[in-house]
Amino acid sequence: MRDVIFVTADSVRYDFVDAMEFVSTFSQHQGVTGAHYTRPSLASILTASYQGAIESRAMSPTVAEAFSRTGYTTIGLSSSPHTDPRFGFDAGFDVYENYCEAGNRGNPLRQFASQFDLIRKVYHRFRPPHAKLSNRLPDDELIDNAISAFNDESGPRFMWLHMMGTHRPYGLGDDAVPKEIDRKALFAPEKLSEADKKTITQKYRQTLSRADAEIERLVDSVDSSDPLVVFSSDHGDEFGEDGHYFHQPQRRRVVDALTTVPVATNDLSLCDPLSVLDIAPSLLGEVGGEIPAEWHGKDVRETPRDQTLTIAPWHGTTTVAWQDFETKIVSRDADVSMVRNGETVDVERDDVDEDLKQQMRDLGYVE
Repeated sequence: MRDVIFVTADSVRYDFVDAMEFVSTFSQHQGVTGAHYTRPSLASILTASYQGAIESRAMSPTVAEAFSRTGYTTIGLSSSPHTDPRFGFDAGFDVYENYCEAGNRGNPLRQFASQFDLIRKVYHRFRPPHAKLSNRLPDDELIDNAISAFNDESGPRFMWLHMMGTHRPYGLGDDAVPKEIDRKALFAPEKLSEADKKTITQKYRQTLSRADAEIERLVDSVDSSDPLVVFSSDHGDEFGEDGHYFHQPQRRRVVDALTTVPVATNDLSLCDPLSVLDIAPSLLGEVGGEIPAEWHGKDVRETPRDQTLTIAPWHGTTTVAWQDFETKIVSRDADVSMVRNGETVDVERDDVDEDLKQQMRDLGYVE
């Protein structure tokens, strides 16, 4: 059986994949995400299930569990707080590393304000948050660790890794979108100059190029002669469409800029159109594995899907987008639940500890 390498990078839009020279040599497909921001979207990808998006956590059977049952050694690496094991992302992996530490809380006033909703909102009104990647593992180190982890195991191997360098502000130091432009884009986009807008998209394209070089280095460095490689993303980012920038989960937007991502394969023929939920079953079918009956994703190697669903939950409220690739229907403030095996699953707000909340704030999420 062939080794399988599945790479996801944060916030990659389908219409910007040309900035990724190596990935652009792959077969290109347009995928629709299962959700609108990282945790529910990755949960839906790694479980091929809408339940992952509804509950914002990885639900069994996961792709790692399915590959493990097929005889694979499974490896997972991520530097996103959204993929913390407390959300089930480690399920089925023989080796799993989530390189996250508590975020830098900044000054004592911010730490105090974060404990109280009203005080925090007032504080953010006068001291707006901005995204930073300084406490995330850099992509080059993630790739170093991925190469070592892969080469330390015997085949066949399935490896998934999630890269964070492509997340806003798109780099560290001078590589990043300047703080003042980042804040303006998030809170007062109408004040952005044409030069500001150009800076944002330039920084974005540059971070995609850097990520692309790391993906090429990964593929060239693993001790596998003919690995099956797939690249995709959890969601896109907005650059002024409808007056919005980046991805802001609290808005529960499901526009194409956020929900249309690349699905690129080096040696896997897929039918368009497809959902990112179809990646796992198509990979599993390619290596001769049994596709779990619980999965909503389809094996699209020979037959395309005819409709997709994107679920955008945030603190118990949900937007849902259904499309058949000719018509798209969006329902905001939807009451979403799913019945499986006689049990009803509802969208609920997850309670997480303050350390994890702080890591989300450091990535620019506003509650």
